[in-house]
Amino acid sequence: VATCTLVDADRCTKRYGRCKRDCLEIEKQIDICSSPRKICCTERLYEEDDMF
Repeated sequence: VATCTLVDADRCTKRYGRCKRDCLEIEKQIDICSSPRKICCTERLYEEDDMF
């Protein structure tokens, strides 16, 4: 679940994510980066796919 706060690249990396324009299909958005039009993406865990 994205928290919708602006984070810098270092904080995104500490949460095992990367700031990029689009998340891959195997990733999920966890935050919004302070860089223009970039979001913090992290690898999606397989257990999360079974929750829905």
